[in-house]
Amino acid sequence: MPAAALDHCLACGGRSIRPRAMRYTHRGTDYPLVECRTCGMRFLAVQPAGEALAGLYDADYFAGEYRCGRAAGTSFDEASFRDENRGLLDAFAGLGTSGRLLDVGCATGWLVEHANARGWRAQGVELSAEAVAHARARGLDVFHGDLLSARLPASTFDLVYLGDVLEHVPDCRAVIAEVARILAPGGWLYLRGPTTTHSIARGLALRLYGALGRPIVLEEPPYHLWEFTPRSLVRLVAGCGLQVVRVRQSKIPPGQTRGRKSPLQRAAMAALDAANLPITTLFNVLGDRIVLIARKPA
Repeated sequence: MPAAALDHCLACGGRSIRPRAMRYTHRGTDYPLVECRTCGMRFLAVQPAGEALAGLYDADYFAGEYRCGRAAGTSFDEASFRDENRGLLDAFAGLGTSGRLLDVGCATGWLVEHANARGWRAQGVELSAEAVAHARARGLDVFHGDLLSARLPASTFDLVYLGDVLEHVPDCRAVIAEVARILAPGGWLYLRGPTTTHSIARGLALRLYGALGRPIVLEEPPYHLWEFTPRSLVRLVAGCGLQVVRVRQSKIPPGQTRGRKSPLQRAAMAALDAANLPITTLFNVLGDRIVLIARKPA
């Protein structure tokens, strides 16, 4: 599989990076995790590139692998998104904004469709040809490609939504900088996604395996090119000129683990996750999901 190697952090430009005890292995290629000593960003030092990256997001991905395989239905099923999108649109309205909305990584376009029904002028950007075809068949305005290639006009959108997408892009800083460029003054970024290695169980596993001198090996496609932590994500967004207004962490409930694990590993993770859940809920720390809201200065 074609891949690109990174010898520095694209988020901050730092060149001092250290290995972390985790790697993906997929189709004969290893994708090791590293961490920037300057900003704390964690990322894959080898990343799928070009058509290999686009090929990860085929119809099978949207049928079951999207959202780390934890979604109840396929992304082609409107019912799988109706309640979630209602909550998102209520949250957007709570910001006191309306007008033009862009959904980056819109998949099959259900948020775009539901936003239009709520009075937004919404459009999307999506890399997957199958997902774009499904959205366009319903009359939605969806660009086929990534955000940078869409070349959208500056200072256009009142709200840009990034939902479970920033961890998948080759250059997370370039994407946030582009969001800042296309937002209208006073416009909002609403970002939601995973901070997987930030939880108690995953953080302990990284440290334990690192002390033992052996990596955690994930034999699955390297979907997550970036493993954010709240601190590194806030630094990234603020560094692109947006004012971070709110950061809220959450914890995936115990028992929803991915990959091949022994019964002992699953039991240990379930126990740690059970302790993690109330800590995150009460103190907004050590979560494995995050919502970050930022605003472009007016």
